[in-house]
Amino acid sequence: MGLAGGAPGIAGAVPPPPGKAAPEFSVTLLDGQRVSLKDFRGKPVLLNFWSSG
Repeated sequence: MGLAGGAPGIAGAVPPPPGKAAPEFSVTLLDGQRVSLKDFRGKPVLLNFWSSG
């Protein structure tokens, strides 16, 4: 499962204070399926943003 594109508005965003919810965003997977951060509410989430260029 891979991601296509990015999450607009995330770069340079200020993280929420400890104990507060992260800002909502969603991405489109390479197969066209949309995945939203809220789909993982209550579960640990690790985001790994990288660039090859």
